[in-house]
Parts: sequence; structure tokens; C-alpha cells
Amino acid sequence: MNGIRERGVPAWKWAWLCCICCCAADGSAQWSPWSLAPSIEAYTNFTGQGISCVDFNLDGWDDLTVSNASNELLFYTGGPDGLTEVDLGIVPGTGRPIALMWLDLDNDGDRDFVHTAAMPFSLFFEGGLVSQSQVWMCEDQGFVNRTEEWGLGILEDRAAHGMAWCDMDLDGDLDVMVAIYALECQGLWMTENVLLEQEGGQFVDVSEPSGLAAGIQASFQGAWLDLNGDGLQDIFVINDAGIDANCPTQNQAFINGGDGSFTESAAEMGLDVAMSAMSVTVSDPDGDGAEEVFVTNQSMGEFYYPYPQVTGAYFDLGSTGAYEERSSEVGLDTERWSWGSMWIDQDLDGWEDLMVATSPWSLSASAVEFYDNYFYRHPGAPLNAGAGFEEVTDDWWGKDALWQSIARGDFNGDLRPDVVGAGGGQYATFLLNTAGEDHPSRHRLAVSLCGTHSNTEAIGSRLVLHANGRSQQRTLRAGEDLFAQHSATQFFGLGAMESADSLEVFWPMGGRSCLYDVPGDSAVSIIEGAEEMAVEFTAAGDSVWLHLIVPPQWTSVVWNGDTLDTLSVLVAEGEPTFYEAFWFGGLYHLEGTVEWSLYGGAVGCTNPMADNYQSEAEEDDGSCTYNGLCGPGTFWSVADQQCVAETAPCSPDINANGFVDVADILLLLGVFGQACAP
Repeated sequence: MNGIRERGVPAWKWAWLCCICCCAADGSAQWSPWSLAPSIEAYTNFTGQGISCVDFNLDGWDDLTVSNASNELLFYTGGPDGLTEVDLGIVPGTGRPIALMWLDLDNDGDRDFVHTAAMPFSLFFEGGLVSQSQVWMCEDQGFVNRTEEWGLGILEDRAAHGMAWCDMDLDGDLDVMVAIYALECQGLWMTENVLLEQEGGQFVDVSEPSGLAAGIQASFQGAWLDLNGDGLQDIFVINDAGIDANCPTQNQAFINGGDGSFTESAAEMGLDVAMSAMSVTVSDPDGDGAEEVFVTNQSMGEFYYPYPQVTGAYFDLGSTGAYEERSSEVGLDTERWSWGSMWIDQDLDGWEDLMVATSPWSLSASAVEFYDNYFYRHPGAPLNAGAGFEEVTDDWWGKDALWQSIARGDFNGDLRPDVVGAGGGQYATFLLNTAGEDHPSRHRLAVSLCGTHSNTEAIGSRLVLHANGRSQQRTLRAGEDLFAQHSATQFFGLGAMESADSLEVFWPMGGRSCLYDVPGDSAVSIIEGAEEMAVEFTAAGDSVWLHLIVPPQWTSVVWNGDTLDTLSVLVAEGEPTFYEAFWFGGLYHLEGTVEWSLYGGAVGCTNPMADNYQSEAEEDDGSCTYNGLCGPGTFWSVADQQCVAETAPCSPDINANGFVDVADILLLLGVFGQACAP
């Protein structure tokens, strides 16, 4: 019973017709462009829209959810034959759906759907507000709109953009920070960011008492991470500059006080940079154990903004405990208007590369500029050693895609991260990861987590993989990057290593799991606390009750092939006792075989002080002897479990237990022929 599953790479392969017209360069073999049939209309306007690659039907295949400029929500299930559009009965409210999130909000073992909504594009410059963010719960009858019951009605008529999820109070359920896009200088949509704490199956607005309501900002999104290394999750919020250079805005950092309070400390943390921030992505690309922060920026020349005209800002945690902006040092300072970004180890060498989506949008008087999407290849060495990223934009297929939002998922089941992007073009476009063809000797690992004590999604878990003399770190998040929800699977490259030395999981509630000698080219599922789960026994005559100790989120239990409606079964001695417990529709399961008997093991002398002690015996049969233990004038007292002085020489009650019985006869025979003490 280890809570681990391995999935090999399927033997089948499938492909899609290419809908991108481009010329292949030498480095393009790392990716293969492909598209869906039918094509997915995912065109949006201005600020983009959401993409989710999460497996919402729990069949083990990453699915796809997108929104578009027509204020539609589109749902596609994944499988060996590609993506198939489905109608889930989920209808968006008024406004434009932006962030799209599949999460198990109520910890019941299925995934629910939440989306934010902003104003229609026609109202962008008019100051009007018509928007309805929603909660759709997965129930027996399908998906049901529970927006009001869950308290998300508080977001109505707010320009709600990104969502960042975390169990901030460590009570086992998910809370959320919602970024509100307000333009203070123009007096548009004047509301602050919102912090919602989950209590009793609904969200409660704690923005004011927590300290998060710290001024009106044009916020795109937030990200949860431990900024100051105290073990608590803090909130980093990125802010756009708005539409007026005279209305500067800065990014914000809220430090978790551990008592429900947050203190804005961006200046102390070195993160108070004024920029036109579009997206934030967090990981540990330099492998030093501390997470770095990359923020995309908008570059518009002389038109509006006096802020750094760079793709983004790379913040590295320095020796002083504050962050240092090091974009130029690490090669991430190229000039373009950038939107979504994400870290991805595309070539499976064990080092994360960086992908940045650009946009054709321009507010300048000049003609619209079509920028190439960036791709930065990691140098394969610690960035602190002076090595920097290599820009290989011209050598990859995705440079010409019209993207604002990008997300990663595994759409063909080969355990390699693929890419989907949307925003600027009429259709969503996909890049199939072909690193296995270019680097057949490189191996990979796909890891998924299931929380039991923590939230079932295990959001906030930190994974540390040890292989080839170094460590890789990932943190499972929901809501990082620009309106993107990546696959719940974490992808690791192993390079030439056929296995990982170990894989550690640090769970949000404080526990730790560790696997050793993890084989490469496999999918591993880890259940929190699996090593602690067991079976309890309760005797019932000649039978025994077996109580399966599994998390409360179990969805079904199979006992010897039969599905149970209880966690306790009555079995007779010697009956087969194989069981499996399932969560998330079977994506996660525990299994075990229980062997038992009424007596448990061998029968014999169980007293280590006896002459004939039997270490393998589990039940005493009264056969213990102590002839060689006691000296002259003493004998072994069963009652006292020690040698005692004789009180009556040659007494018939040889063992002094108050009775003359068979035990005395046996002892007498043992000393037959010896002289009694005078």
C-alpha cells in the first residue's frame, strides 16, 4: 500500500493537421505544430482570456477549457483520439469570462468550476460595468450554479481578472485572492482586490480585516509564494500602469502574518517595481532552492509609459533576504510587449526554459506591430554561475502564433508537456512536444498529487526531485501566469538519468512523503499520508471486523472485486482480503492485501526468562521451564516472575503458587534424585 501508480508511455500515436504557416528552422524540431478538428475559436480582445488544461472529467487525460471574445465557454475532453467538444450545461453570466479554474472546492473528490468575468470590450473605455463571476458545483444531477450560495456574488459588477488559490489558513480547504482591474486615474471600476476565505462551504470576504484591501490598483493577477522564507504563503500582486503615465502603479507584496493578517512590504522585499505588469510566473529555474519571480511587461516605446521597456523583470532572491532585479544578467531583457509567460522544461534536460507570449495589440498611432513570441533556452547550468538564457525565438515553431495566454498540458499522453495558446488569433493553437524524437536518450517523470489531510487538489505542495547530483523544485499552484491553469500534473526532465534518486513532497498541512529510486518515463501518483493508512481489526467471535482507514474523500471502495457502501467488512479467518479505495474518479487509489488469523502466529513459550523461550511464538501455551535459572535454595515464582527463597524445603507446592498441581509434578520430575536442603 504505497499510494503510487505508474503509467507507461502508450504505444499509439496521433497527430493533427497543422494550421500554422511557417518555415522550419534548425531548432524547430523541438516542437511540432498541430491543431484540433474542429478548430477552437478562441479569439479574444485586448486583455485576453482564460485557458485551463486540467482534467475536469477525471479520466486521466488532460482536458481543455477556453473562453473567447463572444463571451462563450468552450469545453473539450481529452483522450487517445484527440479532443472532443462537450456540453456541460455551464453557461457564463453577463460579461467576458477571463480566468477559468477547475478545482475541488468542497473536497468531495470531484472537480468544480469557477470563473471570473470582466466588462465587455465595448465598455472598456466607457466606464460601464456588467460582469458576473460564477461558481458551478459538480453534483449528482450535473453542474449546478451555486454562485450565491458560495458567496461569489460579491464579485458582481467588478472587473475581476486573475484568481490565485491557496489554503492560506491551513484548514484543509482552498481560499482565493481575486485581482480586480480598476483604473484609479480615470475613475473607472473603483474597487480594490478581494481576498475570500472559505468557511463552511462558502467564501467570506476578508479583504479589509486581512489588510489586502490596500488601495485601488489595475491588478491583473496574484501569486502565492513564501517570499520571506518563514514557511507561510504570501501574496505577490502585479499591477498594470493603467492608461495614464501620470497615474503610476507598483507591484505589491503582502506578507502573511500567520494570524489572518497581511502587510504590504513590496519595498522591503525589493519588489516595488513600477511597470505595466501583465503576468507573473514563479519557479526555481536556477536550482538554488529559492523561487524566482518573472513578471512580463508592456513595451510601447514613446506612447505612454516611462517604465522599463523590457519583456519583463526577473527577480532573484538575494543574500539579504530581498529580491534583486537581474533581467539583464540572465538574458531576459529583450524589448517587446509581452503578456502570458510560463516556465517549462521542454527539452527534458532537467532545467526549466521560459516561454513568453506577445500580442499584436498596439495603442500607438502607428500600425499594429506583430511581435514574435519569445522562447528562452536554459543554459543548463546554475544561473548564479554567470550563465544566462539563450534566446532561440527564431528557431521554434511557436514564434508566429498569436497568443496572449499560454498553458501547458499533456494532450497525447506521452508524459511530455505540450503547449496551447490563444488570444490574438481566431483559433487556439497547439504545440506538440517532440523532444523525445530529438533527444531519445532523455527521460522524464510526470507527477500528480492527491491531498487527504490537505486540500484534495494538494495546491501549495512543494515537490523536490533529486537526480544526477542536483535538485529540481516545483510548487503546485492554481492561478499563476496570465489567466492560465496548467495541468495538475508536474513534469520533470531527467536528462540522461533513467531514474530519480528520490522525490520529496512537502504537503501544505506539514506532512512529508518521500519516494526512492523513482523510474523515469513513468507517471507517478502520490497520496498524502498513504504510508499512515492501515486496516483496524475488531474481534467478533470466530470472525473479525476489518475497518479500512482511508481519507474522508473516498469515492468508492472495492473489496475482493465487489464495491462496498461501507468502510467496515466482516470476514472469517482465512478469507481473502484484497481492497482498493478510490478518489477523483479513480485517478488516485490505495490498494492492499490483509492477512490475519485469530491467533496470529506460532504457539509456545513466550517468556524470555525461560529455559525454552521461543522467539517466534506469539501465544503462550504454558510450557515454559526455568530449571537453569534459579540458584540453590531458590525457585522460580510464576506469580512474582522471579526467583524467590524456599520457605518449606521439599514442599509439595514447589512453585509456591498456592496449589499442588501438574506444574509442581513437572518441576519435581525436573529435580528428581537431587538432595533436599538440610
